[in-house]
Amino acid sequence: MADEAPKRGRKRDPDRPISALAALRLARGQTLRQVADGVGTVPSNVSKFEMKPEAMRWYWAKRFADYYGVDPGQVMFGGQVPVVPVVGYVGAGAAVELVDPYPKGGGLREAPCPPGANPKKTVAVIVRGDSQAPTIPDGWVIFYSRDPEPDLSSVVNKLCVVKVVDGPVLLKQVRRGYTPGKFNLLSANAPMIEDVALEWAAPSRGMIPGDLAQETT
Repeated sequence: MADEAPKRGRKRDPDRPISALAALRLARGQTLRQVADGVGTVPSNVSKFEMKPEAMRWYWAKRFADYYGVDPGQVMFGGQVPVVPVVGYVGAGAAVELVDPYPKGGGLREAPCPPGANPKKTVAVIVRGDSQAPTIPDGWVIFYSRDPEPDLSSVVNKLCVVKVVDGPVLLKQVRRGYTPGKFNLLSANAPMIEDVALEWAAPSRGMIPGDLAQETT
């Protein structure tokens, strides 16, 4: 029995370049069936993903990345590094509010998405203030997910972008507070903010110097 019988009307357009995802399979000399078995799907789905990998869900990008031993960004975008929007500012000592008036995908600058982060859900902010210096200087760009952690207890001991209830958006390391459901916020060289309630928190996914973020046109 043949491994994959071609279906009528599903031939690849010869003028369409081979995607990075398809190239990963072909370089290993594997069939659609072999890859499908490896990632836990069916050959027709592998074929569909290979035709337009940039449109696949992040879940599948990670499955293919684990199978091939590459970064999910390589699966979806090949050698191109995707960019994410810089949506505003976050306080690291300075009292600033997060400015995020942009539609999803928009921003005042663009920055290269850090490896392993989902470019469809990752955004960045510019640090204002020096409470995290010299580790994170003023002007650096911090990446985080636009979908905050649903369980705030999961961010304890992590560097996060946090929104204090009735307060500013800050870049702090999160520790458990003295009262259940509240948190202490630590900086490298500023007094600890004690026992505050958080509206949301999103762990940092990476950081780069501000001059690596490009102005949008």
